[in-house]
Amino acid sequence: MIAEDMAEKKLRGSGGYAIARVTDEEQKKGNLGGPELFLAGIGRLEEDRFVKHYCNKCEKQYEGSPALVFENPNEEVGEGVTLIEKGEYKCKTCNATIAQYRKFNAPAQTPQQQETTTTPVQEPASRGEEESLAASPPPPADPVATSTTVSPPTTTIASDSFFPMQSLVGMSAYDGEAMLIGKVEQIGLRKVGGGGNARITIQIGEKEVPWDGISKIGDIILLKAAETKPAAAAAGGKCSACGYQNESDAAFCAECGTKL
Repeated sequence: MIAEDMAEKKLRGSGGYAIARVTDEEQKKGNLGGPELFLAGIGRLEEDRFVKHYCNKCEKQYEGSPALVFENPNEEVGEGVTLIEKGEYKCKTCNATIAQYRKFNAPAQTPQQQETTTTPVQEPASRGEEESLAASPPPPADPVATSTTVSPPTTTIASDSFFPMQSLVGMSAYDGEAMLIGKVEQIGLRKVGGGGNARITIQIGEKEVPWDGISKIGDIILLKAAETKPAAAAAGGKCSACGYQNESDAAFCAECGTKL
């Protein structure tokens, strides 16, 4: 790879960041949702690609590459999805983790899926590129629920243009740092506010995630990177049922009515 094909970019991690030379394709992989790029999405880079790195624990910036430790577990984490490599970038001074990554080996696509993923979406698409679609939930089975208003946001869905929501159950879910948080157990509607409004949520273990918290769906589910909230807002008042941030002294959620 020649230097002209690369650009110096800031790549964030859970314990710091790095400045490294990356290609356009690697920048796409590092975009896990939002304006920032993440080392977790890019994975392993050669040492000579790094310009400098910053460790949150040391609160110091260092020249060159952080230390890299990786292994190849070849562990099956979902139906046909194998974890073939996992690694950590570490500070050479204090050994704190700067970033982690996971690399998966997904099943081969069918000819129909390959044809779908090469369809241009806003810009010329290459083989294997993901397309952005509006996910539409199936009609509710309960007649009472027919009056519920649900407006799911756009979510990037890999492969076929039709994705049955019930097929999400049992899928492995990873957070914005590509760390496994569990498997999807249920999908349902959570009532919010008045007027029969509801939103789609998925249950991952004991964690409930709204539909708009999903970044990508393919052989696994990737959640959006967590947003950093001001300390005052995070001090209290967040509803455990719907995630709405209430006033810190609120007794009931203003969004769904759950007791706080």
